[in-house]
Amino acid sequence: MELVSGYRDRIIEFSEAMAHWYRCFQTTRRGRKEPHSDFWGYDFPRYHMDRSPYWILHLLDYAAPPPAVIPRLEQAGVDPSELMSSDGESVLMVTDASGLPLGFDVLAGGWAGSLGGGEAAGGDGKGALETIQKMVGLLRRCMEAPMTGGLPRRPHMLHVNDKKLHRLLSRCEKALTILKVVLWPQALGDWGLTEVEQVDGGESFSMRWPPTCYCHVCKKHSFPSQLKPCLFPFSIPTLPLPSLFLFPLRYVVVFSRPHSPQCKAVLYCSDQCSQTDQIRCPEDTSHQHWCEKLSRYMSHDSQLAELPFSYAAEVTAVDFDLEHFLNKNKLDSGYWVHWSLLVRSPRYELHPTVEQSRDQCPHWFTGHSEPFGPLKREGDILLCSPAPHAVPSVTKPLVLWSQYCEWRGISLSSPAAVLLSSPLSIYYIITSLVPKDFPELNIQKKQSLKIHIIDSYREFHCLKVFWELSILLPHMTFELVFIGEGLPPESDEEQLFLQKKDGCVDLVNPSFAPDEKLDRRSIRVKGYRRAYHMLQGPKPDLVIGFRPAIQLQESWLSTLPRLQSLRVPAYFCEVGELSCECSQQVMSQATGGTLSPPHVNPFHCPLRITGGDNMLPWYSNAFIFHLRYKPLHSEKRPSVAYPKAPPLQVEPANQEPDYPVKMSRRDRKQAARNMPRKRK
Repeated sequence: MELVSGYRDRIIEFSEAMAHWYRCFQTTRRGRKEPHSDFWGYDFPRYHMDRSPYWILHLLDYAAPPPAVIPRLEQAGVDPSELMSSDGESVLMVTDASGLPLGFDVLAGGWAGSLGGGEAAGGDGKGALETIQKMVGLLRRCMEAPMTGGLPRRPHMLHVNDKKLHRLLSRCEKALTILKVVLWPQALGDWGLTEVEQVDGGESFSMRWPPTCYCHVCKKHSFPSQLKPCLFPFSIPTLPLPSLFLFPLRYVVVFSRPHSPQCKAVLYCSDQCSQTDQIRCPEDTSHQHWCEKLSRYMSHDSQLAELPFSYAAEVTAVDFDLEHFLNKNKLDSGYWVHWSLLVRSPRYELHPTVEQSRDQCPHWFTGHSEPFGPLKREGDILLCSPAPHAVPSVTKPLVLWSQYCEWRGISLSSPAAVLLSSPLSIYYIITSLVPKDFPELNIQKKQSLKIHIIDSYREFHCLKVFWELSILLPHMTFELVFIGEGLPPESDEEQLFLQKKDGCVDLVNPSFAPDEKLDRRSIRVKGYRRAYHMLQGPKPDLVIGFRPAIQLQESWLSTLPRLQSLRVPAYFCEVGELSCECSQQVMSQATGGTLSPPHVNPFHCPLRITGGDNMLPWYSNAFIFHLRYKPLHSEKRPSVAYPKAPPLQVEPANQEPDYPVKMSRRDRKQAARNMPRKRK
């Protein structure tokens, strides 16, 4: 059974949702084919009032970017001329007061071309009339089928952020009568706070994009239809016993089948899609086969959401909006760029005050100047703290976020735990899991550890957070080797060092700083841009993978046998139990080995990952499991039971044996002399 989870790129989901909504909007508009005379007489239903206090109609123009933005676009590798390739088109966007997008439309000829001079003549021209009808049609569709899902609804108040659009709507009473909305008397100048919001202490407006859900079978989004969770088992009316015999026998057999509880994990748009998913072939891909397991996976929702952070209720909600969380906390620089939907390239940072290095270093190497971004206090504690021996030692292994934050002096209201999840997961594996699963290694008494980290793109671009390993385990020195085909090309076979420099942790490239003296406490970092089975080198002490997607990448069919030959402890952090079970199938197919039962990671990332067609609780590094290799032939060989030799029997002296006895040459000569001879 395949479910969409945290492995899918969110920019793809964003683009698909917008394209699908716009296609449905165009189809609905073409299906109505309303002439101008009947447009104003359209009978518009009275929907329920939206919880948002007002909606906003935005006008987004394709214009030349401001001069201050051009350097940042160049850093991102975007040509500013590409932004003007739409030939002056404008976009009408409708959002609610919180920035939730509800729909959009395109003015093909741009704002000035769509008016055709009618606006200057009083708003009664043909171009102005068509623009008004476009605005009314867009608002109508946003009420019928909001882009981000939910029941049909209407606003009580409508704000417009453009003076010309506001003037057109204010002069057209028919449009406001049809929509049954009240137009705010003034146009919004920008996306700042209104006077009322400033008095109430509201937040500045920002566009946000919560996850959009769709049907598991037909992929229909939530805006044209209302999605429902798992409908299995089907509800059966209670019938008296005589009535049961009126049904054919095959229905009686189905009714008598024991029912498992609803998993409430998979989303469907209709009973037909739900029934289609129940009878999929082969049987192990049907929902009926997985429903009970998914129900067990859903039972971990409360356990994974039980976090000590003050923002836990927001980040563990089913409709968690990551972009809104980052924007609200101003997390727009440092390592946070790798979490944002708006930034996909590791070559630059969003923060305008960060200066790019002028050294001849690779681009990916210059993104570590301010790792924790605006979290200055946390950055000073984690990267500019005293030497490891000056930090109070840990008397026993830390197994909770609250224990770590108290020991490190980090507030539970700080989102720094999002970045620290990966190094603390490694710490938890070394101190709690390996001693239990591989006690013969005695890993905690080793003075150095060489760790291979497989297919971990985000972790490779957040190298400075791994300095925390030297603080947690000061008696060890670490060598971290990152291997994966998704690493930057410039990082292949590169060697770096994490070390203290001028009181703060710095990332040193020995090829550009050959005279730098490396501290004994430095952490060696290497990168190899290749598949793991293509790597040649010394055997590691430990192998770790973050979000490995074993069931989605064919390269694991070669990587797993490579790990089987190395037979080193290999641990993987997955987003959910379903991924662990699918990985088990690949493991048995590739090597014949098995996986350990998944174990909940107490240091998993607190940010929930939404799956488009399911409600499962996905979190980065949520579950940990390790490989159980297939026994070697020498270990597998059974002991052979040889037949016992018969007991030795002593024969009587005068009794000849009943089997021929082999004689030596000397005995044969002696026997020939003793034989009687005939006389001639």
